[in-house]
Amino acid sequence: MRTGRKDEGVVNEADIRNRTTDQVAAAFNPEQPEPVASGGRTIAYQPALDGVRAIAVIAVLLFHAEVPGFDGGYLGVSVFFTLSGYLITSLLAAEMDRDGCVSLGTFYARRARRLVPASLLVVVLVVAARLITDWFDAVDSLRAQAIGSLLQVANWVFLAGGGSYQELLEQSVGTASPLEHYWSLAIEEQFYWIWPVAFVGLRRVGKTPRGHIVAVVVVTTAAVVAAPVIAAIWGADAAYWSTPARIAEILLGAVAALVLRRHSVGRGWALLAPLALAALAVCIVTFPTVGGPAYVGALPAVAVLSVALIVGLQAPSLIRTGVSVAPLVWIGTISYGVYLFHWPIFVVVDEDRLGIDGPLLLIVRLGLTLVIAQASFSLFERPIRHGLRITPRTSLIAAAVATGVCVVIAALVIPGPRGAYWKADAEDVAAAAIVVDDPLAVEILAPNEEPSSTEASTLSPVISDDSTEEAGSLASIDSDPGTSTVPPTTSDPPLLSPSRPIRVLVVGDSVAEAVGAGVVGWAAENPSLAQAEVMAAPGCGFVRGGENFLGGSWNVYEPGCAEYFFEAVPERAAEASADVVVLLGSEWDLLDRRWENGDQLAPVDFIDRIDADYRSLTDTLLEVGVAQVVWLEMPVPNQNWEANDLDADRARFGLLRAAMDRLVESVPERASVVDLESWLAGEGLDTDQEVRPDGIHFTPKAAIEIVDTWLGEQILRAALLN
Repeated sequence: MRTGRKDEGVVNEADIRNRTTDQVAAAFNPEQPEPVASGGRTIAYQPALDGVRAIAVIAVLLFHAEVPGFDGGYLGVSVFFTLSGYLITSLLAAEMDRDGCVSLGTFYARRARRLVPASLLVVVLVVAARLITDWFDAVDSLRAQAIGSLLQVANWVFLAGGGSYQELLEQSVGTASPLEHYWSLAIEEQFYWIWPVAFVGLRRVGKTPRGHIVAVVVVTTAAVVAAPVIAAIWGADAAYWSTPARIAEILLGAVAALVLRRHSVGRGWALLAPLALAALAVCIVTFPTVGGPAYVGALPAVAVLSVALIVGLQAPSLIRTGVSVAPLVWIGTISYGVYLFHWPIFVVVDEDRLGIDGPLLLIVRLGLTLVIAQASFSLFERPIRHGLRITPRTSLIAAAVATGVCVVIAALVIPGPRGAYWKADAEDVAAAAIVVDDPLAVEILAPNEEPSSTEASTLSPVISDDSTEEAGSLASIDSDPGTSTVPPTTSDPPLLSPSRPIRVLVVGDSVAEAVGAGVVGWAAENPSLAQAEVMAAPGCGFVRGGENFLGGSWNVYEPGCAEYFFEAVPERAAEASADVVVLLGSEWDLLDRRWENGDQLAPVDFIDRIDADYRSLTDTLLEVGVAQVVWLEMPVPNQNWEANDLDADRARFGLLRAAMDRLVESVPERASVVDLESWLAGEGLDTDQEVRPDGIHFTPKAAIEIVDTWLGEQILRAALLN
């Protein structure tokens, strides 16, 4: 491996004074190669390519800002990929042609000086914000994302957790990770590590410049073919996030670089630029946010358009002049920082915090992004890149040490994921398992009469709206699972004594799983009163079909959700001879929805579907022999106890309560609504963070206390008195 001169790749003031204006601009560009005279170290600077870079990053910003007409603005990342492949390969080819080899150490050192400082800076700022603010508290996987971003494997971190319930949950309440955009940087950085070695190897395989091009074309063709294969086998997430599926877009730029180095471009080729630019604009406008070509491995076709644009800009034309105007060149010059800083800014600077929306919010976000990116470029990136006269070896060591320190800090400062803390204890699940035996009978005991079961004495009184009795307070639930602060009940209504344990199924999403942990724990403690099982499908609602609008994009309702609730649950209810099925209306039913690519509908606009599916599920359960269906009204979720628009959320949840009431009116003897939300509010528990640490899910301890104090009685009465 050739090492190069000691000061190789260092830009000093004397060098800059001898360069043209365009060359000076390029020397300060975070990604554009440093230009020098013919026969020098790198390649000539092309302002038009900075203009292309600006257009690409603007498309990405407008896409992330959800500006109408930019649903496909994420294609700007694909343009970046292809442009990077073109520029990096041009650098390598120039060095190979001149010196007959490539100095890997010098190449990696230049990449490190240009990319690592700003990348580390953004992650450090995010870590600091996580430490001193609550902005990112709700991003459960932030530690893994920060470490993955630092180690240049963020795309694999996101892919490993892609579609996880926790991420879906975060999206459903408007929580976004400030490091989501690092996935694309990781793909480019992985390419930078691999490509110089592969480039040299393919040159040796090809032997001649022409053979080298053929070898690179073969590899690129294989990558193009691999993209749709990966999509077909591993799915849409892999097609979008995995390096093998996206590498073709970069390699097509590499092919363009090698071909253009051997062949001149005549004026006639200039026509490609406007045609390619127009085609890319059409793609940005017409590509859907979710689904479509981007998720089936078709992005290499977009890269072909990017290559056509690059080729067309090699010849003089009005388009080349147009994209070389000073404002675009400036944005292109700082585009790396613009991309790095824009997403954390967009996450923090939102409507809730600023109280503004629409064009004014967009202007504020874009203005902050440009100002901060320019400040980072002038005060941080450029001095490190060009002001330090250090060897490539020292640059790489410094980058590795700085990265390692940041990884340690992120691991120590950012809390680990909570995980599904709300799940039931395995021993409780086993102890509360449903056993089918005798038919159910009930004995109603008069006040002060001894129950036939010692466990029955643990029941608290039932509270109705017109009752003058007060339930025991649960105002202070200790988070320590070994203690209980629930006071004894203060009234003595009739107690219920079943002839056998009632059989209860708790059904719904992860909130049902949390409540079900309480029911299961209570049943395990009171085996003569109840047996219980939980059937939960996290991320699933009861309203079937269509797509829901989640995290700024459309997501197909998983058919498996409907199969689980409308087939598997009734089948298990019949098999277990369930006496009561407790159903929890889900926030997943309250997301905006559309069917067959129709209009976006708020829940009030598809309330008929809510009514129909809630009624269908209830009827199906009653038909298989369930004695009683209990619909449980839950408190409004408040992810991480943030200041979200809870009034709007309450209005949406009110729609579910109304749907439940209408349903119960049609079958009053077989279904009922239990208002847990009002009871929790009355006890002061609806805002208790120890009860719901994430603002959504009860802890198992809290759930058991709630069921033991109040909810268990409601379930028993539904089974025995209706």
